[in-house]
Amino acid sequence: MTRIVKDPAERRLELIEAAESLFAKKGYEDTAVSEIVKKVKVGQGTFYHYFKSKEDILEAVAKKVVAPYVEDVRNIAKGNEGPATKVNSILNGILKANDSDLGIMKLMHQKGNHLLHQKVEKALEEGMSPIVTEILSKGIAEGVFKTEYPDESFGFLIASTLYLSHNFSWDHESRERMHTALEDITSRVLGVTDYRFHLEI
Repeated sequence: MTRIVKDPAERRLELIEAAESLFAKKGYEDTAVSEIVKKVKVGQGTFYHYFKSKEDILEAVAKKVVAPYVEDVRNIAKGNEGPATKVNSILNGILKANDSDLGIMKLMHQKGNHLLHQKVEKALEEGMSPIVTEILSKGIAEGVFKTEYPDESFGFLIASTLYLSHNFSWDHESRERMHTALEDITSRVLGVTDYRFHLEI
Protein backbone atom coordinates (compact mmCIF):
# COMPACT_ATOMS: atom_id res chain seq x y z
CA MET A 1 0.00 0.00 0.00
CA THR A 2 1.32 3.43 -0.95
CA ARG A 3 2.03 5.60 2.08
CA ILE A 4 0.17 8.91 1.90
CA VAL A 5 2.36 11.86 2.82
CA LYS A 6 0.42 14.99 3.67
CA ASP A 7 1.46 18.56 4.25
CA PRO A 8 2.31 18.93 7.98
CA ALA A 9 -0.20 21.75 8.47
CA GLU A 10 -2.94 19.67 6.84
CA ARG A 11 -2.12 16.60 8.96
CA ARG A 12 -2.05 18.68 12.14
CA LEU A 13 -5.45 20.17 11.31
CA GLU A 14 -6.86 16.68 10.67
CA LEU A 15 -5.80 15.62 14.15
CA ILE A 16 -7.29 18.76 15.71
CA GLU A 17 -10.60 18.29 13.88
CA ALA A 18 -10.74 14.62 14.88
CA ALA A 19 -10.10 15.54 18.51
CA GLU A 20 -12.74 18.28 18.39
CA SER A 21 -15.30 15.84 16.99
CA LEU A 22 -14.55 13.24 19.66
CA PHE A 23 -14.54 15.79 22.49
CA ALA A 24 -17.98 16.97 21.33
CA LYS A 25 -19.28 13.40 21.18
CA LYS A 26 -17.62 11.77 24.19
CA GLY A 27 -16.05 14.57 26.20
CA TYR A 28 -12.35 15.27 26.62
CA GLU A 29 -11.93 13.07 29.68
CA ASP A 30 -13.37 9.98 27.97
CA THR A 31 -11.44 10.41 24.72
CA ALA A 32 -8.14 8.56 24.30
CA VAL A 33 -5.27 9.50 22.00
CA SER A 34 -5.68 6.08 20.39
CA GLU A 35 -9.22 7.07 19.31
CA ILE A 36 -7.99 10.33 17.78
CA VAL A 37 -5.32 8.62 15.67
CA LYS A 38 -7.73 5.85 14.69
CA LYS A 39 -10.16 8.45 13.35
CA VAL A 40 -7.41 10.02 11.23
CA LYS A 41 -5.92 6.60 10.34
CA VAL A 42 -2.39 7.36 11.51
CA GLY A 43 -0.13 5.92 14.19
CA GLN A 44 0.39 7.35 17.66
CA GLY A 45 3.91 8.35 16.64
CA THR A 46 2.36 10.80 14.18
CA PHE A 47 0.22 12.28 16.94
CA TYR A 48 3.21 12.84 19.21
CA HIS A 49 5.14 14.40 16.35
CA TYR A 50 2.62 17.26 16.41
CA PHE A 51 1.43 17.28 20.03
CA LYS A 52 3.19 16.61 23.31
CA SER A 53 0.08 15.23 25.00
CA LYS A 54 -3.70 15.03 24.90
CA GLU A 55 -3.85 18.30 26.83
CA ASP A 56 -1.64 19.89 24.18
CA ILE A 57 -4.12 19.04 21.42
CA LEU A 58 -6.91 20.26 23.73
CA GLU A 59 -5.32 23.71 23.69
CA ALA A 60 -5.15 23.54 19.89
CA VAL A 61 -8.86 22.64 19.75
CA ALA A 62 -9.68 25.56 22.05
CA LYS A 63 -7.77 28.00 19.83
CA LYS A 64 -9.47 26.61 16.73
CA VAL A 65 -13.02 26.95 18.07
CA VAL A 66 -12.49 30.51 19.31
CA ALA A 67 -10.68 31.68 16.16
CA PRO A 68 -13.90 32.80 14.35
CA TYR A 69 -14.92 34.90 17.35
CA VAL A 70 -11.49 36.51 17.62
CA GLU A 71 -11.66 37.28 13.91
CA ASP A 72 -15.11 38.85 14.41
CA VAL A 73 -13.65 41.06 17.14
CA ARG A 74 -10.79 42.04 14.84
CA ASN A 75 -13.28 43.01 12.12
CA ILE A 76 -15.38 45.01 14.60
CA ALA A 77 -12.24 46.86 15.70
CA LYS A 78 -11.52 47.83 12.08
CA GLY A 79 -14.97 49.38 11.64
CA ASN A 80 -15.90 53.05 11.71
CA GLU A 81 -18.19 52.83 14.74
CA GLY A 82 -17.34 54.55 18.00
CA PRO A 83 -15.54 52.69 20.82
CA ALA A 84 -18.71 52.14 22.89
CA THR A 85 -20.60 50.69 19.91
CA LYS A 86 -17.67 48.36 19.21
CA VAL A 87 -17.66 47.09 22.79
CA ASN A 88 -21.43 46.57 22.59
CA SER A 89 -21.02 44.53 19.39
CA ILE A 90 -18.24 42.41 20.90
CA LEU A 91 -20.27 41.53 24.00
CA ASN A 92 -23.29 40.67 21.84
CA GLY A 93 -21.07 38.42 19.74
CA ILE A 94 -20.09 36.45 22.84
CA LEU A 95 -23.72 36.20 23.96
CA LYS A 96 -24.70 34.84 20.54
CA ALA A 97 -21.91 32.26 20.50
CA ASN A 98 -24.16 29.49 21.77
CA ASP A 99 -26.57 30.01 18.87
CA SER A 100 -23.84 29.68 16.25
CA ASP A 101 -23.18 26.64 14.11
CA LEU A 102 -20.12 25.92 16.25
CA GLY A 103 -22.18 25.77 19.43
CA ILE A 104 -19.06 26.73 21.34
CA MET A 105 -20.82 27.16 24.68
CA LYS A 106 -22.52 23.76 24.44
CA LEU A 107 -19.20 22.15 23.55
CA MET A 108 -17.65 23.76 26.63
CA HIS A 109 -20.39 22.35 28.85
CA GLN A 110 -20.45 18.86 27.37
CA LYS A 111 -19.99 16.21 30.05
CA GLY A 112 -16.29 15.56 30.55
CA ASN A 113 -15.22 18.87 29.00
CA HIS A 114 -14.44 20.84 32.16
CA LEU A 115 -10.81 21.33 31.14
CA LEU A 116 -11.87 22.30 27.61
CA HIS A 117 -14.14 24.90 29.21
CA GLN A 118 -11.14 26.46 30.95
CA LYS A 119 -8.97 26.35 27.84
CA VAL A 120 -11.65 27.96 25.66
CA GLU A 121 -12.19 30.83 28.09
CA LYS A 122 -8.44 31.39 28.31
CA ALA A 123 -8.07 31.31 24.52
CA LEU A 124 -10.96 33.76 24.12
CA GLU A 125 -9.47 36.23 26.56
CA GLU A 126 -5.94 35.93 25.18
CA GLY A 127 -7.13 36.30 21.59
CA MET A 128 -9.45 39.24 22.22
CA SER A 129 -7.48 41.08 24.90
CA PRO A 130 -4.99 43.04 22.75
CA ILE A 131 -7.73 44.03 20.29
CA VAL A 132 -10.23 45.16 22.91
CA THR A 133 -7.58 46.90 25.00
CA GLU A 134 -6.77 49.03 21.96
CA ILE A 135 -10.47 49.91 21.57
CA LEU A 136 -10.72 50.81 25.25
CA SER A 137 -7.53 52.88 25.15
CA LYS A 138 -8.88 54.84 22.20
CA GLY A 139 -12.18 55.34 24.01
CA ILE A 140 -10.35 56.64 27.07
CA ALA A 141 -8.32 59.04 24.93
CA GLU A 142 -11.53 60.33 23.33
CA GLY A 143 -13.25 60.73 26.69
CA VAL A 144 -15.87 58.07 25.92
CA PHE A 145 -14.61 55.74 28.66
CA LYS A 146 -13.43 56.82 32.09
CA THR A 147 -11.46 54.02 33.70
CA GLU A 148 -7.90 53.69 34.94
CA TYR A 149 -8.00 49.92 34.44
CA PRO A 150 -8.76 49.07 30.78
CA ASP A 151 -7.19 45.58 30.86
CA GLU A 152 -8.89 44.63 34.12
CA SER A 153 -12.19 46.12 32.92
CA PHE A 154 -12.08 43.96 29.80
CA GLY A 155 -11.37 40.81 31.82
CA PHE A 156 -14.25 41.55 34.17
CA LEU A 157 -16.71 42.19 31.33
CA ILE A 158 -15.69 39.03 29.45
CA ALA A 159 -16.10 36.94 32.61
CA SER A 160 -19.52 38.50 33.27
CA THR A 161 -20.67 37.95 29.69
CA LEU A 162 -19.49 34.34 29.66
CA TYR A 163 -21.31 33.75 32.94
CA LEU A 164 -24.50 35.00 31.33
CA SER A 165 -23.91 32.77 28.29
CA HIS A 166 -23.38 29.69 30.45
CA ASN A 167 -26.79 29.67 32.08
CA PHE A 168 -29.06 27.75 29.72
CA SER A 169 -31.79 27.04 32.31
CA TRP A 170 -32.92 30.61 33.01
CA ASP A 171 -36.40 31.57 31.91
CA HIS A 172 -36.92 34.57 29.62
CA GLU A 173 -37.69 37.00 32.45
CA SER A 174 -34.59 36.02 34.44
CA ARG A 175 -32.38 36.28 31.38
CA GLU A 176 -33.84 39.68 30.52
CA ARG A 177 -33.07 40.96 34.02
CA MET A 178 -29.50 39.66 33.81
CA HIS A 179 -29.00 41.33 30.42
CA THR A 180 -30.23 44.62 31.85
CA ALA A 181 -27.92 44.22 34.83
CA LEU A 182 -24.95 43.51 32.55
CA GLU A 183 -25.75 46.60 30.47
CA ASP A 184 -25.69 48.68 33.64
CA ILE A 185 -22.50 47.01 34.91
CA THR A 186 -20.77 47.62 31.56
CA SER A 187 -21.61 51.33 31.70
CA ARG A 188 -20.36 51.60 35.27
CA VAL A 189 -17.16 49.61 34.74
CA LEU A 190 -16.21 51.70 31.70
CA GLY A 191 -17.45 54.98 33.14
CA VAL A 192 -19.80 55.61 30.22
CA THR A 193 -22.48 58.29 30.59
CA ASP A 194 -23.38 59.27 27.01
CA TYR A 195 -24.08 55.83 25.54
CA ARG A 196 -26.63 53.15 26.39
CA PHE A 197 -25.44 49.59 25.95
CA HIS A 198 -27.98 47.17 24.50
CA LEU A 199 -27.29 43.46 24.86
CA GLU A 200 -29.54 41.15 22.87
CA ILE A 201 -31.35 38.23 24.50
